[in-house]
Amino acid sequence: MSRTQHVYEPLTSSPSYLPSHLPRLKILLRHILPSLYRNRRVLLRLVIFFIILWPCLLYLLLAYVLPTHPALFPVTLFNAKSPLLVVAHPDDESLFFSPTILRLTEKAVESTGNLLVLSTGNNYGIGATRQKELQEACARLGITGDRCVVLNRDDIQDNPKEWWPENIVYGIVEFYVRKWNVDAIVTFDHGGISGHINHRAVSAAVRKFAETDPKAPPTYLVTTTMLLRKYTILADLPLTSLRFTFRILVALSPFSFVSAQQAEAYADRGLFVSNLFQYKRGVWAFYAHESQRVWDRYIYLVISRYMWFNDVVRV
Repeated sequence: MSRTQHVYEPLTSSPSYLPSHLPRLKILLRHILPSLYRNRRVLLRLVIFFIILWPCLLYLLLAYVLPTHPALFPVTLFNAKSPLLVVAHPDDESLFFSPTILRLTEKAVESTGNLLVLSTGNNYGIGATRQKELQEACARLGITGDRCVVLNRDDIQDNPKEWWPENIVYGIVEFYVRKWNVDAIVTFDHGGISGHINHRAVSAAVRKFAETDPKAPPTYLVTTTMLLRKYTILADLPLTSLRFTFRILVALSPFSFVSAQQAEAYADRGLFVSNLFQYKRGVWAFYAHESQRVWDRYIYLVISRYMWFNDVVRV
C-alpha cells in the first residue's frame, strides 16, 4: 500500500494585503525626502522662524505696541472702575490671572481692583498661612487689603474631589458685586485652566450668575487650553492670536478708527499680554506665596503661557 506524498512548495510571493495608496506614498517620499535634505538649511530657517522668531515678534507687538487697543482690550474691561476677579484658592490669582490683573490695575482709567478668593486653600492644613501670604501677593499686584478677601467657610473648603455648591458660590459673588459696585468680572472658564474641580465649580456658578441676573456686570472667562499648549512659554501665542488676526490688522492700520459702536462689538473677547516688567511682577506676586514655592512651580513660572498672556471670552 503506497502512501500519498504531499509536496509543499515554498511560498514565493506574499498576498497583496497592503493598501493600494502605499506604493504612491513611497514614490512621493522618495522624491520629497532628498529634496528636504538638500534644502535642510532653508527648512531649518523656517523652523527657527515659526517656533522662535515669530512668537517673539508677535510678543513685542502685542505687549508693547498694541496692549490697550480696543480691538484687543475689551472696552468694558478698560472702562471698568471696579473689576472683580473670582478664584478658588490663594495663588490662583498669580499663577493663572496675573496678565489680566496687571492690565486692569495699570490701565489709564482709574480703577480699584477687587479679588475674591473663595477658600483659604486648607487642603493640607496650612490655610491660615496661605491667607496671610495672599495679602502680600495682593499688594504686589496693586490690590488693596480691603479689596483682597479670602473666605473660610465650612461649605466651600479646598477639596480636589468636591464640587462646590453652585447656589452658595452664586450668592457670595452676588453679595460682593453689590458691596463693591463691581462693573466687570473675570474668572475661570468651564475647564478651570488646571482642571481642578473647585475651579470648574466657581466657573459654573459665576456663569450662572452672569446669565441669569439681569443686573450682573459683563463677565469674562480666561480660556483653558490643552496640556501641551499650556507649557510652551510664548510658542502658543501665534496659535492663540489666530482668532485675533483681523483685530490685530485693524489695530495696525494707520487709517483705523474704532468707534464706540465698533469697540462694543470687539468687547466679546480680549487678549492680554504682559510686558517683561509685568511678567516679573507676576512672578514677584507668586513669590509672596512662600508655602507654595516648590520645585515644579519654579518651572511653571517660566514655561506656562498663563504667566505671559491670557485670552478671555465674554459670557
